Amino acid sequence: MLLTPSFLKPRKNLVRLLRIHTGHISNISINKLIKSVNLYKSPLPLVFLLATAIYKIDKSQLPKQLAGVISHEKIGNAMNMAAFQKILKLYSEHNIPVMAQKGLVSKLLYPQSTRPMNDVDFYVPRHLYRSAINLAVENGFHINHDMLCSADLQLRDQGCVDIHYALFKGANPRMDDTIFHRAQQTQFAGTEVLIPTPEDRLIIIMCEFYGNFLFEAGSKGTDIRQIFAAHPQWVLDTYKIIHENPGLNWGRIMRTAKMSEYDYQIKLLTRLLNNIIPGLISKHATNIIDFLCPDKTVKKYLKRDKKIVYLHKKNYKIFLDERY
Repeated sequence: MLLTPSFLKPRKNLVRLLRIHTGHISNISINKLIKSVNLYKSPLPLVFLLATAIYKIDKSQLPKQLAGVISHEKIGNAMNMAAFQKILKLYSEHNIPVMAQKGLVSKLLYPQSTRPMNDVDFYVPRHLYRSAINLAVENGFHINHDMLCSADLQLRDQGCVDIHYALFKGANPRMDDTIFHRAQQTQFAGTEVLIPTPEDRLIIIMCEFYGNFLFEAGSKGTDIRQIFAAHPQWVLDTYKIIHENPGLNWGRIMRTAKMSEYDYQIKLLTRLLNNIIPGLISKHATNIIDFLCPDKTVKKYLKRDKKIVYLHKKNYKIFLDERY
């Protein structure tokens, strides 16, 4: 029997907040809820979950400080979406197709919802990536970070966008192309934008979280349990996809993720989801996942991942030594 690795288990207070958001807990004391999160030390996404959970239970008991967190996120989202609207129109005029990712998909599908977004993530085809960056810079954006498979750009002192040419760390270009060509068209502010299928959205969200975890776990002094608290929204995003799409094609999900050898991540995280929100993923779906990705495959890659974390730690130590 394959157990969820201890490094992927969130703290009880985070599980409690996620269950409140998905309607699996309702009878809980507001004071007890507030005490479960340290407002001054916990990552902002966790504090936001706390604020919205209290608002959902009894908004009259929402402290001003937490109401401010919600307002902060709403303002930040509005600025990011304004930056996205500008760049989407610009790319449309130059025939550069755009496919939404992660929080942007949620915002396009559920415009009234508030979901934390540090920036707006989207994908452009690999061969158009550098042209897309140059065009943005020529039209008022500046580069904050130019990373391995994406670039973070800001519109003057306003919103931020994150342009990807790979859907997540380690993505196989063949998989990127497959997901891009399966995407469905929608409209935002009168301009065409692509949205991945529900199956592909789930893959992107899960593999992005797992990749972030592996990278951040290598930082010196990082509390492993805090990494989960800094990226909790993937649980609610995947919950919404699974809950609203009972006919999800799990075979397609696993076969697509396998193109990047990340099917084991899907298996691990679906088990974790069922621990956080019992019964979310059916036994039939679990059987498909187990058949397409046996436990021995997961164990092999987990062994590799431990080495990756170790190497990240070594590299981070060298970086600190050279910096100071």
